[in-house]
Amino acid sequence: MKISRVKNIWIILFSMVLIALIMLITLPSKESKGKVSLELIFNTNFGEVNKVSIKDEKIINDIVSMLENSEFLGNGANTNDMSGMARKDNKLILTKANGNKEEITFSYDSLYEFGYIEVEGKILVPNYDFFRYVEDLEEYTKYDTNVESQVVDLFNKYNWTVDYRINTLKEKLPDNLKHKAGEYPIKIYWAYNNELSKEIGSDFTDYLGKNIVVEIYRLREPLPDFMEPRRDARGIILKYNNEIIGAYIDAGRHESFACSLNRKKLENITSKDWDQWIEDYIDYDDELEIKLSKMKPEDIIKEHFKALNNHDIKMAWATITRKNLCRYLSSNMNNQYLFNKEKDVANQNIRSAELLEINEFGDMDNGGEALEYEVLADFKFIEPITSENGVFPRFVIMRKETEKSGWRIDDIGTGP
Repeated sequence: MKISRVKNIWIILFSMVLIALIMLITLPSKESKGKVSLELIFNTNFGEVNKVSIKDEKIINDIVSMLENSEFLGNGANTNDMSGMARKDNKLILTKANGNKEEITFSYDSLYEFGYIEVEGKILVPNYDFFRYVEDLEEYTKYDTNVESQVVDLFNKYNWTVDYRINTLKEKLPDNLKHKAGEYPIKIYWAYNNELSKEIGSDFTDYLGKNIVVEIYRLREPLPDFMEPRRDARGIILKYNNEIIGAYIDAGRHESFACSLNRKKLENITSKDWDQWIEDYIDYDDELEIKLSKMKPEDIIKEHFKALNNHDIKMAWATITRKNLCRYLSSNMNNQYLFNKEKDVANQNIRSAELLEINEFGDMDNGGEALEYEVLADFKFIEPITSENGVFPRFVIMRKETEKSGWRIDDIGTGP
């Protein structure tokens, strides 16, 4: 009995010492409440250093709060376990009102979503949201933490935390959502995101043709798991006369279409896959749409390369599927904006593209829903970037996005 009592006392004492140690090495403390600035020093994978200075009180408090919730790991850490995408030995320097500075080292791996911070040889592991948060401060250099309560409350209702406003934009909604062949896919963008917005009771089709205000927010929580590997969520708010008329989640650069505020994807909301859904948003009375719908897949390919050669961007876009076309909306996009503007993507790098041969490549084992062709073309580029000038093969996948639209190009690649 006495031995057990002594053992319990030692366990209690050890626990108290451990808690005290964690509190000691965790960056924020009562003394740091008067913090005045924070500096982030990032090591890039190219041997360069990026510095980000922060004086915004909310941003500093957000970072400090996430560090306070770190878990104690132990002594030392092995960055060799991280992938080649890891960013190692970055610095966070906190300057307090009394002039004292506290410094931590942090390393993180975006591939495995793991990271740690190191203070005086002690290792702490914060939630990975911390690393996504500080990394975004490299990109979002002009932020506004003064966010309206109606915006905060709306996102909070669906368990999203608003960190700051990234940008405020003025946009004009299209007059209708019926997409014509060869048009830039702005109508599809708004049609898609209206479905997401309707899921929370905000159908903004009554405002078609009107000028609206768009606000882009950085959200703390990651995108739903079904959207991996995309993780960073942007909250989009649409306003008319300062009234919120729409809201949805956006994934930003490269593939922006995401989910509703209650984390549902288009298929779950509409009970339709993309091909079934897009059918309602195609202008089947459009003359070019009618013309292309009657053409054989080989003829569509010929029209596409002819358009590339003649710099006919409308025909080049008309001969590809709408889903393929929507890639232009966010490919290499600046995340300060909602989508790429047509003028920014219409100028292609192809000087000429002469089609030399076209042959059906083989059966794709899909019941005839898609066909693959091998084509040979003589390419000349304004600036050779990903490919040199010359004759090269390309593999073209043809698909009927909708039966009424007929065959269109779903993908062009360098290999089968």
